[in-house]
Amino acid sequence: MGKKMNERKAVFFDVDGTLFKQGKNVPKSTIRAIAKIRENGHLAFVCTGRSRVMVPKTPILDIGFDGVVAACGMYADYQGKLLFAEEMRQEVLDDILPVLQRTETMYILEGTEYIYYDENTIGNAIDDWYIDAIRTMIPGHFIPVPKDSCKIRASKVSIQVPPQRAHEVIEAAKKNFQILLHYDNIGEIVPKGYTKASGIRRVCELLGIDRADTIAVGDSINDVDMLQFAGCGIAMGNATEPAKEIADYVTTDIFEDGIWNAMAHMGLL
Repeated sequence: MGKKMNERKAVFFDVDGTLFKQGKNVPKSTIRAIAKIRENGHLAFVCTGRSRVMVPKTPILDIGFDGVVAACGMYADYQGKLLFAEEMRQEVLDDILPVLQRTETMYILEGTEYIYYDENTIGNAIDDWYIDAIRTMIPGHFIPVPKDSCKIRASKVSIQVPPQRAHEVIEAAKKNFQILLHYDNIGEIVPKGYTKASGIRRVCELLGIDRADTIAVGDSINDVDMLQFAGCGIAMGNATEPAKEIADYVTTDIFEDGIWNAMAHMGLL
């Protein structure tokens, strides 16, 4: 029997550092917890900075979710149907690409179906494992940037900037983008106005979910806005300090049954 709307919660889970960590399996307790809350009538969503094509069936979607919010709020689907998919405007792309190329920044343009890389800067990657992981995860969908930028369908840009050029890139990006730096010179740039929180807000509006009935679970700097926006924000035990400081509740580490304990704390199991 379905729950009344004011009893039903919609839970939005970050991926990296929350559901799983690269090179490790999703904790069994996480899989059980998400299955249980859905069995109890609640909704479970992935909410990630990754573009949709970078959210793999295995090991993520196989857990079982009602929907996906991806690309820092620029894409969402629900029960297999597209809710919205935004792309960077042509003039914005034409403004930032020359800056990235001039500064020898390694960048990848992330879209719903394809990830585009610059053949001239891909060799500047600081984290080769990241590029290798993309090639392995989405063979056939990791392609060179087309010479004609009109053919690019991208939502956001991931960057690894030469340290001495970081300031130049950040200043140039400020005009049209929000900059999320995970390290001093590694991060992502997203068109202004789009965040995980904006994605959750839009999903709630489309599905008739009250903001007070939302729960967000995350661990890093790009989760802070959704932890603050949701009716209840939960930080993982392994979260960064900014995420913990803004959260309403801090659960245990990802590998110490963090998701299970968070859902139990909220009374959803």
